[in-house]
Amino acid sequence: MPEAARVGLGLGSNVGDSRAALSRALHEIEARGVGRIAAVSSLWRTPPWGVTEQPPFLNACVLIDTRLAPRDLLAALKEIESDLGRTETTRWGPRVLDIDILFYGDATLDEAGLTIPHRDLLHRAFVLAPLAEIAGDAIISGKPVRDALAGVDCAGLDIIEKGDAWRRTGENAMGETIELTCKDGVKIGAYVARPSGPPRGGLVVLQEIFGVNHHIRAVADRFAAEGYLAVAPALFDRVERNVELGYGQADRPRAMDLRGQTKLEATLADMEAALAVAKQGGKVGLVGYCWGGTLAFMGACRLSGVAAAVGYYGGGIAAVASERPRVPVMLHFGALDKHIPLTDVEKIRRAQPTVPVFVYDADHGFNCDERESFDQAATDEARLRTLEFLAAELK
Repeated sequence: MPEAARVGLGLGSNVGDSRAALSRALHEIEARGVGRIAAVSSLWRTPPWGVTEQPPFLNACVLIDTRLAPRDLLAALKEIESDLGRTETTRWGPRVLDIDILFYGDATLDEAGLTIPHRDLLHRAFVLAPLAEIAGDAIISGKPVRDALAGVDCAGLDIIEKGDAWRRTGENAMGETIELTCKDGVKIGAYVARPSGPPRGGLVVLQEIFGVNHHIRAVADRFAAEGYLAVAPALFDRVERNVELGYGQADRPRAMDLRGQTKLEATLADMEAALAVAKQGGKVGLVGYCWGGTLAFMGACRLSGVAAAVGYYGGGIAAVASERPRVPVMLHFGALDKHIPLTDVEKIRRAQPTVPVFVYDADHGFNCDERESFDQAATDEARLRTLEFLAAELK
């Protein structure tokens, strides 16, 4: 599997609701699995370039980590442009959305329709200014971006929204953070991602031991893009609020400590509060990852109001495999998982002969594109099975 490359993208729009178009483009980059967003610039208003008789543009730059090859990345970005309303126009003319590949790691390409680094990058203030905010030290054609910016005319460039908050507040953004009140009166947070049309069902997305972090929010967004009302409750909020941890070794001890302070009955109450919101979308399923995979299985056994459950690499399921699910369940595991031996998977199969249990040639956490153990083939296969299962059980 190829290593992820750090890529710089430039975005622009001057037709229609440009702010919403740029916000939605960033959402689609993650929701479609094109790449993981690592940094986003401020939102800039810039004068038109090349063809001056047109409205000013809104511009921004973003850094993403992607495993797509340059040509595949270009094709994916062009598809997003098209789906969000871009049509053919004159060169340098008005457009609903433009997404350019500015650089792709240290790669140099000069092919038909694709030049990396972008051939005009070092001459365009409307690109260099936002790019310098997030990658000022990046070397492009032998020159740091910050130095290139100092050598161009920046007249007419203005920051209209400082920082990256604009990316989450466009009218087309799917996600928001809400507060849930549990049956014992405790209040916890939750990330809610809503589909653009009528929901085809509701989902409660259950976190790993790393909190409702960037990855879990992206998972919820992807389910919303498939038409589900997705709710990801912050299951550590009873212990510590607003936990967002990464996947490095430095964060793991804290993650394990927080997990050790949770109580199953209280966590099930938190899940019930999330179910109440997800029911606005219709029948509700549970989908969980790692610790959340075990919780999805437990919810299928103990909670009412659940129509189906899917668990990914739930390490605690073997210990409770004798419990009886009330609803259909699907489980996914990795054959290379050092945390969940295949003997545990076989124990689950023997205890739950009617539950489909799938094993992939992958490691623990294979569905998370922010882990070293991410496996695209296993992710795609498990996702297809999950979506088909949910479509059948939540209809």
